[in-house]
Amino acid sequence: MNSPRMHPDPPARLKQLRSLLGSRLLLEVLSMRRKCWLIALALMLFPVVSQAIQLRWSSGATDLSFTSAARCTLIVRADPQEGTLPSEWRLLWGTTGCTIQPVILGLPDGSAAEVCGFAPPATPAEAAANQSTAQFCVPGNGAALTAHYVVDLPAGARGKLKVVAFDPADPDSSHVIQSPEVTFNGGETDAYPPVILRAERSHPSTQLTVRAIGAGLAAVPSVSIAAPDASWHLALDIVNHDDGTLTATGRVAADLPSCVLQVAAASGSVSTAALAPDTASALSIPPGVCYGSMKEIDLSGLTDIQPKDFAFVCARDSFHLFYIRHDMYLPTAQTEKTIGHQRSRDLNTWDPDHIDKTALQAGRGGSWDAYHVWAPSIVLKGITYYMFYTGADSVDVGGGQIVHNQRIGVATSTDLNIWHQPATPLLSCAQIPWAAQSPAGFDGDQFRDPYVMPDPSNYGQWLMYFVAVGDTIQPHMAVGVARSPGNLYNWTADAEALWNTDWRYTGSSLVESPHVFPDNFGWWWLFYSIDPLTTGFVCFQTNDSSPVDPVPTNWSSQQLLYQYLGNDQTVYYWHGSEARRFNDKAQYLCAWDDDQHSIDISRVHS
Repeated sequence: MNSPRMHPDPPARLKQLRSLLGSRLLLEVLSMRRKCWLIALALMLFPVVSQAIQLRWSSGATDLSFTSAARCTLIVRADPQEGTLPSEWRLLWGTTGCTIQPVILGLPDGSAAEVCGFAPPATPAEAAANQSTAQFCVPGNGAALTAHYVVDLPAGARGKLKVVAFDPADPDSSHVIQSPEVTFNGGETDAYPPVILRAERSHPSTQLTVRAIGAGLAAVPSVSIAAPDASWHLALDIVNHDDGTLTATGRVAADLPSCVLQVAAASGSVSTAALAPDTASALSIPPGVCYGSMKEIDLSGLTDIQPKDFAFVCARDSFHLFYIRHDMYLPTAQTEKTIGHQRSRDLNTWDPDHIDKTALQAGRGGSWDAYHVWAPSIVLKGITYYMFYTGADSVDVGGGQIVHNQRIGVATSTDLNIWHQPATPLLSCAQIPWAAQSPAGFDGDQFRDPYVMPDPSNYGQWLMYFVAVGDTIQPHMAVGVARSPGNLYNWTADAEALWNTDWRYTGSSLVESPHVFPDNFGWWWLFYSIDPLTTGFVCFQTNDSSPVDPVPTNWSSQQLLYQYLGNDQTVYYWHGSEARRFNDKAQYLCAWDDDQHSIDISRVHS
């Protein structure tokens, strides 16, 4: 008779059962104290019918004593009246002088399930929690009543162990049962580390509520969510917790991607559980609404604010609009000190109760953004929003001369309400190979209007468009491009500008507010605004090669948007445009309007 083999599709007399998502073995070694804490999980034995579970050494004792290294067998057993083991359980332990890792003996030769596979952490999240996977084999087609852990324990080691599982009689899987404790060489006094058996979340708007069910959760000091690849992390606020349950909250404006919940003990040990992603937010864009606008209206029904360069965000609860606040009744030096923030569910009706006039503010005196804050551009990476913006300083260079240098920085937020502003900028003229510092005719560096988007040619990387005065074309401006390898904090500027945007091709010294988007036919559209002292119109150029094509002749000639649309007076007063696709079916072109003192939103039909 041939010997049975391990195989993904085993014969009737042998079934190898795999782990479920979240079924792991957790190990943490506290080397400073020569202690180790371990959580193990026996996996997928058979359908759940057990209501209780027992834990003993193979001798039947609850304590094991030895003075020399020993190979010991730990037995997990269902109560006799239950008949089979639960489908899932976790073995928790704390030890001094050793770790506990099951010995793989191969196929079982009796009626008990044996450990037949053991895998180390497979993801950064598992590595952070020191989680590994144990696999069991069970003979035949019958249900398993017992399972064996065979472990090698060194002389002088001591520890304690217990099993934790869901009560299968509870249809909601919220009642946790625990086995009696077993020890070796007198056991341990420290508490067991926390363990999460299941996690769930509610996220109807920006308020995120997470609930964990497990054991040892009463003393947990911190809770967080994190990306499986550890690329982002967000601390949550604990609302309440006891030994078996924990509830924590946070504010996340984005749709939550697949992530892991992490609970940390005071000792530093971590337990994790997977959280499912959100379904996409269901914002309403009525098909009949093709044109809308946003004004900042005061209590009298009037406005003294001209909203200028802006950024749109489609978040879980609302569309969000961030914009420069220009007070039309103040000198320029006294305004454009804040970025405003308004919300809408349909891009047409704006919430009058949630106007934030200081979403972002000019910094303290002497900071790089103390004089003005301009031109936000917002992207989402993970669950964090990055607002790139221009800051201008105010520096006394002597002799009564004040200069205002412009730089680009980034602020971050997870809820779109509280923004963390940087102490230092990301980019300045000094880092741009082709840009002029303190160009003639200006009172400081001219470097502004960032627009950030994913790099279509390099997955995970980013492009930033901006404008600056060219060193060889002073005092004329052009559009430039910088690139980030992925973290959005490190940027390297291209050696040359997009010279198709300088005065030789546009007829204007001043080029501002660049942005780029593709159409449905493979063409790239580069939009920008030209000198308001000449024509002041929104313009564009196109190509079918690349959004960063450095060859001027590969771009079309400049066209004025209002002329392209048949002298459409609707867009005649537009400046600082931005294109935004909010879903697969709705593309919008927007701009600030200095006739209606508004930001206009127009749907594009392709």
